[in-house]
Amino acid sequence: MREGFKTIIELLQSNMEREEEREQLYKQCVMESVDSKVRQIFNHLARAAKGHKEAFKKVIQAIESEDHTVGLYCLVCGWAVDFGKSPSVGNEERCPLCAQKFVLVEKEDNFVLKPLPQ
Repeated sequence: MREGFKTIIELLQSNMEREEEREQLYKQCVMESVDSKVRQIFNHLARAAKGHKEAFKKVIQAIESEDHTVGLYCLVCGWAVDFGKSPSVGNEERCPLCAQKFVLVEKEDNFVLKPLPQ
């Protein structure tokens, strides 16, 4: 697992599993439905669940291949603080909006921002 992304990857994997369950449930409903309009709705829902599952999979792959930009929200103003695609614990960046300076730290295998004195 890529450093600093433990919780995000766990959430994405959990969402991917839920979408797999939904896709299977919708497919089952298609098979059991008598009404063609209802089948059409469940077919649409099954395709959507499959698309969601693939989207989560792509994000996980991007994170694990280190092709995913690390951006965390400023604790002062909420703007994104960009640490790039290959950050390391100890990297320092400024918020582009409010100029608060932060250091990237790791807590329980997740990246977090620690404000630095101005």
